[in-house]
Amino acid sequence: MSDRLVARLGARIYYGWVVLGVATLGGVVSAGSSQMYMGSVLLAITQDTGWTNTGIAGALLAGTLIGGLVSPLAGAWVDRHGPRALMSMAAVVMAAGFALMGWSPTLAAFYGGYMLCRGAAQGAIGGAAQRAIAVHWFLHYRGRAMGIVSMSVPLGGAAAAFGGAYAMRHGWAWRDTFLAMGVITLVVLVPAALLLLRRSPEALGLEQDGGAVEPRVVRAGRRPRPTADEYPWTLAQALRTWALRFLMAGAVMAIAANGTVVFYHVTYLVSRGVSQVQAVTAVSILALSGALANIVWGYLSEFFSERRLSIISQLLAAAGVLLMLRVDTAIGAFVLSAVLGLLVRGEGSLTGLIVANYFGRFAFGRIGGLMASFQLVGLGLGPVIASAVYDTFHSYAAIYGLVAVGYLSSASLYLLARRPALPAQ
Repeated sequence: MSDRLVARLGARIYYGWVVLGVATLGGVVSAGSSQMYMGSVLLAITQDTGWTNTGIAGALLAGTLIGGLVSPLAGAWVDRHGPRALMSMAAVVMAAGFALMGWSPTLAAFYGGYMLCRGAAQGAIGGAAQRAIAVHWFLHYRGRAMGIVSMSVPLGGAAAAFGGAYAMRHGWAWRDTFLAMGVITLVVLVPAALLLLRRSPEALGLEQDGGAVEPRVVRAGRRPRPTADEYPWTLAQALRTWALRFLMAGAVMAIAANGTVVFYHVTYLVSRGVSQVQAVTAVSILALSGALANIVWGYLSEFFSERRLSIISQLLAAAGVLLMLRVDTAIGAFVLSAVLGLLVRGEGSLTGLIVANYFGRFAFGRIGGLMASFQLVGLGLGPVIASAVYDTFHSYAAIYGLVAVGYLSSASLYLLARRPALPAQ
């Protein structure tokens, strides 16, 4: 039945868009375990259970670390076997994690559920595995494909936060929302992954982008896309290049700064006289514009250098963060949150595009998975370091100054990350 369905869909459109749609759906569904949604139900959980904020934050850290451990393995699996079995199994594990979180009578059970859920969501459904799908199926449309999958988790996180808040206002408990997410995962994501995902375009007798791409390349304004796919880079070879080392360091600096911005956004705005409701609205705008940013920067990469765009985005992000120090009204918070989201969230898709451009697609999952592990460490350390700075100086200006330095450092590292020479045969 699934092969007939694949044949019918493939006869109408390039099948890579179907695969990309399933990958995007996976990111949206998995966002129920995101920090954004967990933050939106934090108060309801603590009031119902008596668990402390620190205890729940520990679950988030444990789940994030598990995702970091799973990510390199998942990326390597996609390179070798494709995403079908991986995403199907991960979706079942994620559904079990959602169910355990909703049922959890103790904090230990909640930890177990979140670690299952976050490990599967962040390590095997989203992140490096998700981006590897875009890289394997697309070449000249790789920028927009990477942007689409990269926007799925922040967009899903915002949708989950709004949907969960609506459900709880109409009598649902926080446990009910997690149980509902488990059901949605089993009913929607598992069948889609089993029926529709395939290993690669070559497995269906296709080329990347669906066939000959020369007519698309010569269109006015579109730049020819260089590719390293002809040479099968390995992870070991890529790790020996300074280009990958600089890219990894730049990505870690960028995501550490991003995590700090999101973590302190509401608290800082409230300190500037913006109401709690307005501050939460501002962080939602930040998330939604950040989701859109992935498509914007990904589309621009089809016309301009990904590395140059990364440098520009990080420089503008540093300026945007410093402008936040001038905010003292709700309108200003909304506008700058939207602008800041567009500037800071394109880094993820652009970095993936640079890696694919430099090292090709055959080891992209392995390289991206290893890079994701370091990025998750940076994501966790950024707010911790910023908190230590605040405790020392008692100043948000010091935090935002540190974040600006992080973005400037990231831009400098991207500037140093020039295309590597091919290793000796």
